[in-house]
This record gives sequence, structure tokens and C-alpha cells, in this order.
Amino acid sequence: MSKALLVVDVQNDFYPGGALEVPNGDKINSKINSLMEKNEYKKIVGSQDWHPKNHKSFASTHEKEPFSEYESEGIGPILWPDHCVQKSKGAKFHKDINTENFDLIIRKGYNPEIDSYSAFQENDGTNLGLASYLKGLNVVEVDIVGLALDVCVKYTAEDAVKNGFKSNIILEGSKGIEQDPDKFKEILNEMKEKGINIKE
Repeated sequence: MSKALLVVDVQNDFYPGGALEVPNGDKINSKINSLMEKNEYKKIVGSQDWHPKNHKSFASTHEKEPFSEYESEGIGPILWPDHCVQKSKGAKFHKDINTENFDLIIRKGYNPEIDSYSAFQENDGTNLGLASYLKGLNVVEVDIVGLALDVCVKYTAEDAVKNGFKSNIILEGSKGIEQDPDKFKEILNEMKEKGINIKE
């Protein structure tokens, strides 16, 4: 087995009813659990947004409205609602995800000055150690699922390619924030152009 499964940010705040909900996010759980039961992955890695209070990516920190435009090194291009605050209910993994199958959890976004969309690195390029971990196990290919497909899943998949892995996004195990079908198709095409494989 030379393949790993990356399960990105399946946390309460990204599910319906959460602070930064992804529409129909709860529809991916059964697919993720079924993938984790397959005996085709050398390792299963979960990533977890893990923000301190007053994180610089939060609109409330700047006394602005969520989704306001804002850019500084490692932050932006927009500000988010407070979400996935360390030790909060919103930061916990969804109860229906069989997290006992995770071999490793990568926590990201815990630096109050820097956001982190990718499970491989923070937005300023700080390495989170995932690539070295996988390469040390002779993993050459990753399947990626989770939330949100057009933010953290996308950046994780792009960084997988940059680090030399064959990178596959499993659509049935991922949901995006973008609901416009044409814009969503554009996002998928952009990822394909960057060498990411999109699988049903």
C-alpha cells in the first residue's frame, strides 16, 4: 500500500448549523467512513482547524463583518466568522465520523497571526510536517475528502501535487461552499489544470 487518505476539517463548525457551514456537508459522512474501512490506505490522516480566540482571520478581531475583504501575510483574501476555536464544540470532529480510524491528526491555524487552509502548510508557507510524514512511509498517492472542497480541500490537494504526490479529490466525500454550478465547475477545472484528479 502506497496510498494515504486525508480527511480535511470534518468539524462541527463546517457542518449545517455551524459557524461556517458548508451546505449539505453532512452528506459526505457515510462515504468518508466507508473509505476508512477499506484496507487500501497505509495511513489515514485527519486535519483539524484549531484557532485561538481572537485569531487574525476572524472578522470580529478587526470589528468588521464576516466575509469582508482583508489581506495581509498569511491572512485573507476575506475575513471569516469566528470558527473552530480551540476546545470549543465547533472545533470538535463531527460525531458521525469514525475518528478512531485516524492514524494522525494535523492541527492547523493555531498561530494567531497566520491562517492555514492546507493540511501541508500554513498560509505563509510554514511546513506542518505532513509531506515528510507521508514520504517517510513511502506514500506516493493521496485521496482527499472533507470540507470545504473549494477552500481547505482544494489547498490541501494543490500542496499534495507540489510535494510530489499523486493527488485525488473524491467528490462524493467532499462538499463545497460555492453553490453556483457553473462557478463550481470552473473551480474543479482549475484544480484539474494544476494536476489534481477529480474522482466521483
